[in-house]
Amino acid sequence: MLPAPSTRGPSASSRPLRLGSRMSPPAAAARRRMTVSAAASASSRISREDAVARMPPLAHREVMLAVAGEAEERLGARLLPSEVPADVAWFGNAAGDAVGSVDVRRGAPGSSIAFMLEAWFHRELPGGGAIDITALIVNLNGATDAPHFVMEFIQGNPTSLIVLLDLLPRRDLPPHPSYIDRYYAATGLDARRRSVLERVPQARPYVSPSLLIRSLWSPTAVVADVQCGEQGGAAILEGIVRGQLASAAMDVLGVWLEHCAGAPEMEMETAGRERLVGRDRKVAATELELNLAANLPRMFAADVSDRVVAEIRKAFMGS
Repeated sequence: MLPAPSTRGPSASSRPLRLGSRMSPPAAAARRRMTVSAAASASSRISREDAVARMPPLAHREVMLAVAGEAEERLGARLLPSEVPADVAWFGNAAGDAVGSVDVRRGAPGSSIAFMLEAWFHRELPGGGAIDITALIVNLNGATDAPHFVMEFIQGNPTSLIVLLDLLPRRDLPPHPSYIDRYYAATGLDARRRSVLERVPQARPYVSPSLLIRSLWSPTAVVADVQCGEQGGAAILEGIVRGQLASAAMDVLGVWLEHCAGAPEMEMETAGRERLVGRDRKVAATELELNLAANLPRMFAADVSDRVVAEIRKAFMGS
């Protein structure tokens, strides 16, 4: 996952996103709805669609809903029902300036799915504007060495968006050229990357400030910073999200479902399988430490962020 931009006002040079203008009347009304909804949902579990409907509408959230729904439908019985507590499926700050939803569905026994995780975060910023983070991660288990699926959007104002779309490698690539051929070259994933970075003039490569995070991505990852400018930029960004980004996301998900989630169980020695799972856990620990554990406390009160991170940690670490 991408390190989220800070919500505590670092120097402008360290921010991957520019922050938007002061809250509009519709945004203020949405804040009031979020406060009421957070209180009403404290004891009852809500669906993904209901949670997203309680946040300010954004095109990237609609795309994520469609992609998550497609993944869920195609994986079918390979996913178990969600067991996350109600106060993780929907949560917020007492002031009503931040809300979120996390859902985790573990893989059914005998399937290659470890878990499917969705995360939806919205935080209004003290100086005006808001930051919205949406992520979908589907991890596989030790039955296969096929890549995980990861998709993330970070939006800090109405005219810009950071995008991560990747099949996250589970092998160190230079010593395993056949892995590159099987999952990246033969599947045409680089064409999807080019369709965004070369055919969307507003998109440029996004460079994470973390060298370690950068080392986790595949060579075909779509890691883009889409900047649409102030004049008509919101409408331009919405068109890009609903068009090229939505198409690329569905294409990459389709590749993953067919060639990774749909791959037969691999014959692997026990020691090799243990090394693979151990590597997965090390990568997961890195993501948790550098991203969620570091950034969620900046968006939510400590008790809320601790509860949510603990639930996500259970999924990533297989507990």
